[in-house]
Amino acid sequence: MKKILILLVATFMCGGLFSQGIEFEHGTFNEALAKAKKENKLVFMDCYTSWCGPCKYLAKNIFPQKEVGDYFNQNFVNVKMDMEKGEGIALCKKYGVSSFPTLLFIDANGKTVHKLVGGMPAEDLIKGAKAALNPEMRIGVLRAKYKSGNRDLKFLMTYLNAVKAIYDRETMSVVAKEIINKTSLEKYMNKEQFYVISAAKFPYGSKEFEDLLKNKDEVKELTDDYGYARLYGGVYQKHFQQFAKECKSLKELNDEIDRCHKEFPNDNLERTKNNFKYTYYIANDQLQTWYDLKIKEAEASKGNKGNVFSYHSICDEILRTPKLAASEKIVNDFIKIAQTFAADRESGIIMGNLMLAKLYLQKKDKEKATKVFDIFIAENGKAGGNNTHPTVTRLKEAIDKL
Repeated sequence: MKKILILLVATFMCGGLFSQGIEFEHGTFNEALAKAKKENKLVFMDCYTSWCGPCKYLAKNIFPQKEVGDYFNQNFVNVKMDMEKGEGIALCKKYGVSSFPTLLFIDANGKTVHKLVGGMPAEDLIKGAKAALNPEMRIGVLRAKYKSGNRDLKFLMTYLNAVKAIYDRETMSVVAKEIINKTSLEKYMNKEQFYVISAAKFPYGSKEFEDLLKNKDEVKELTDDYGYARLYGGVYQKHFQQFAKECKSLKELNDEIDRCHKEFPNDNLERTKNNFKYTYYIANDQLQTWYDLKIKEAEASKGNKGNVFSYHSICDEILRTPKLAASEKIVNDFIKIAQTFAADRESGIIMGNLMLAKLYLQKKDKEKATKVFDIFIAENGKAGGNNTHPTVTRLKEAIDKL
């Protein structure tokens, strides 16, 4: 009898554990809207994909927490939608979802009133959900107040946190600069508020960045290694990018990189010089030099596993750089390289046909682009690849529109 009692208690406890967390509806999106209307609630929609790491983190570690479940189950009608399957595909387009996970708060009429983006701890998720329930804290309302000219310091801090929650980095930078200009850099030199300085992204040569350089040892104590490297490294990268476009010689560029290395040591000095010489070549219309060196680097790793991805990277660089994409000689030469890979059934057929699809799209040859794209889809599917990834679906849509 005692064993049976223990078993019953254990079963009850396990049942309680598994019943904690957010309870998601299993019907259609319209059924969720109807339920929300009936219960006078908002719909909370987790927009995820099967391949998204932060999506899995939320599903495994955050959504099952009792505190999260208690709040969301009481206040929202909760749904999960794979943005690449079923009705999720149409919902993805309707709500303009481009980052995953995107967490939408939608009224009973189907209008988004608030959103969050990315993985986050439980306290931030609940904080975001509370903002969704408060009309004055919703992102659309805050954005309208900002545009109308509200520059009260308390409001600016609220708005900064709101745009931070949706990863709007451009607005974060603008608002954070305004906050610091109203107060001082020193005010945010503490662990709790250092994110304001990080968000501002003061450019190289600015007084604020010079102050941060002088105090880099103190900054190192206020943020983690990633934040520290991003704060300084990101600024130098932008500086080198601009300098490479304006300088008169590679020597001048390398001298500037060396000078900055003394200010802030770079563990990848030679790689930095190598990367920005390519920016210099494009800025100075030395396109064939750029191309020849890129191909030479890729050929040096021939025979290594994954060599095809080096070529795929070059392909993407060509197509996203207007000067290179406009060079018929370079595009046609790379088509020959991609055709060689596509003919290799052992290791190149998938990526080779993907590159060809992109290149023929650039040349506006719909027939050839469709043919090689279909081969890519078939071979990628056989290999267990993800044919519903946004980059794949966007490529198909672009080819279809030719």
